[in-house]
Amino acid sequence: HLKSLIDWDRFRPFFAELFFDDKKTGGRPHYDETIVMRVLVLQRLYGLSDQETEFMINDRTSFKNFLGFPEKVPDYSTIWRLKERMQKDGTLDKIWNELQKQLDAKGLTIRTGVIQDATFIEADFGKKRYAKDKQAENRGEKTEYTEKQEAYMDKDGTFAVKNQELHFGYKLHQKTDIDFGLIREFGVTTASTHDSRVDLVEPDDKAAYRDKGYAGTKVHAKVKDMTMKKAARNRPLTKAEKKFNKTVAKIRCQGERPFAVMQRVFNGGTTRVKNLKRVTVQQAIECFAFNLYQLFTLKKQGRF
Repeated sequence: HLKSLIDWDRFRPFFAELFFDDKKTGGRPHYDETIVMRVLVLQRLYGLSDQETEFMINDRTSFKNFLGFPEKVPDYSTIWRLKERMQKDGTLDKIWNELQKQLDAKGLTIRTGVIQDATFIEADFGKKRYAKDKQAENRGEKTEYTEKQEAYMDKDGTFAVKNQELHFGYKLHQKTDIDFGLIREFGVTTASTHDSRVDLVEPDDKAAYRDKGYAGTKVHAKVKDMTMKKAARNRPLTKAEKKFNKTVAKIRCQGERPFAVMQRVFNGGTTRVKNLKRVTVQQAIECFAFNLYQLFTLKKQGRF
């Protein structure tokens, strides 16, 4: 079962910091830290809104089982507030680093190398409002919005074009372990950020398998650079370079699995939140949830 794959108690201190109910400030006793954490993971596993999460916890026995059948569970407003507080510096790093330590302790360390890739996280830019703003701009005017209206506008999302398709929103960058298919590091940017601007490769990663989008960017001297070769104007790829690209592509394609699972199994790949910090929290929890999902697969295969 998913809840037995990691030691949830090790994450308690990081979630305890998100509550304000100590002896000095007072307040009602907070929810159990491990329950709160599992609620957030459940939300990303099923691609639910805060309100849907609260409803499903109260409606489904399987959800209650995953949480340990607690007497009290967080309501949707508590879930929202916790994610807002997770935006403070250091919180996500502590949670992510603890997960990586537990993966390494199971013997699931990086052995062969890593794959870095990125995917779009689609957001709603508001077609009607965008058209209204453009019309006003053409007239030399500026559209005024109320504070409440602005709260529903995405101010950090940007546009990007790839393969003649227009995207708006953000981009998830992730580094996957070749041997076990686990996400070892991630980063979140706006959609217009080029893949090569985000370097997740570290000195202990052995080898880095990357697509042509990373061509021209160097990796650490200790890491074997397995970035696919890119043709240039008046300089087509040689036979050796084409053969090299095929070799890299066979391995690099494994890095698509996390994105496929998030989009097709978790109903992810999109976001309803409206700024970069909130999207980062959402994607951090989603990457955490994927690693749990992959751990379950590895466990069934007898890999640890």
